[in-house]
Amino acid sequence: MKHDDPKFDPLLTPKQLAKRWQVDPITIRRWRKSGKLSAHHIGRSVRFSPEEIARFEAESKV
Repeated sequence: MKHDDPKFDPLLTPKQLAKRWQVDPITIRRWRKSGKLSAHHIGRSVRFSPEEIARFEAESKV
């Protein structure tokens, strides 16, 4: 689903986030489980908000 609103930022999957940061998806899982990176759970799916991604990037210099 595409949105025309520039303020709309979709939630990213662990795989998408791993690709963005050029790390293995296992690394994303480890950071989430250790509490370094928080996620939203939607049913059995895990998603990362743009705000959390920006926070982590600012703190970690990913």
